[in-house]
Amino acid sequence: MFLLLEPYAAGAALCELHADLRAPADEEEDADLEPERANVVAWMGAVATRTKSLLLAAVEALPALSAAGAKQLAADVGYLSNIFAAGLSLPHAELTELEGLLTCELAGLPAIAESTVALRPAFAAAVVTKRQS
Repeated sequence: MFLLLEPYAAGAALCELHADLRAPADEEEDADLEPERANVVAWMGAVATRTKSLLLAAVEALPALSAAGAKQLAADVGYLSNIFAAGLSLPHAELTELEGLLTCELAGLPAIAESTVALRPAFAAAVVTKRQS
């Protein structure tokens, strides 16, 4: 793999954002790119929403969550949530609540599950059952 990327190491090709994602140099260029940028942002939002839906479906399909599994999944959910929030400016409350369900102590788990707003109550209850089994 190092040999494949080596020719590009000295250039900026691997370090720059795609032109559609860079800030425009002036207002005139900004006006020209606005419809294209809106399409890119809409597409990225759709990808993020679908990714979140697939993740929640995969979690729901898990038969059980060990302590180590919950810890790893919480780290993965937190990473994905950070990407959505920082890179895409997309809030995803479901991921924040899921991370809370995965990281809290077992004793406080039912109370946290009952306080969820973004997640479906049945999903939150299922996470409780998976972690307690």
